[in-house]
Amino acid sequence: MARIPYPERVADAVTRLPVQLNAFRMLSHAPPMTGPAIDLGLAVLRESTLPVRLRELVVLAVASGTQCTYLSVQHGPIALHAGATPEQLAAIAEQRTDGRELDATESAAVTAAFEQVSRHTLSEGTLAALRARVSDRQVIEIVTTTGYYVMLAGLMNGLAVDVDPSGEQFLGLVGGDPG
Repeated sequence: MARIPYPERVADAVTRLPVQLNAFRMLSHAPPMTGPAIDLGLAVLRESTLPVRLRELVVLAVASGTQCTYLSVQHGPIALHAGATPEQLAAIAEQRTDGRELDATESAAVTAAFEQVSRHTLSEGTLAALRARVSDRQVIEIVTTTGYYVMLAGLMNGLAVDVDPSGEQFLGLVGGDPG
């Protein structure tokens, strides 16, 4: 149960979403922040050049690193739908990036997410590994995706935002082609 009540009226930006997720319902306590937060989330989900599977592995790394059940429940099914394996999800939940579950690009991206969550920066080695495998634009997209979901995890964990139904119900909202 949420630590503060959801507002009686959601922000106008939330009413334009196909599904009124609890995270954005809670954020409606601060209407001027709600629209920009939704817009950035939609850009992360729909405008990024990252393959959906890679993006979702990054989101799950944030979920693991922040111990955010909400993100895990929402994004686990999305990652599986995008081609991630249960073994990859287990490795990320255990914060392992050096096994056979992740290829070199996935390992670099997930390692970057873990570093950002724990250290709020990237080591030179991690940045070099990312740049060797993805474009500079995609480095920025990984860093931005991580930061966005860290912000949401803070909201959801800090206020115990109620977990919405499983992410399988939101597959149409995440954009891009699997893979």
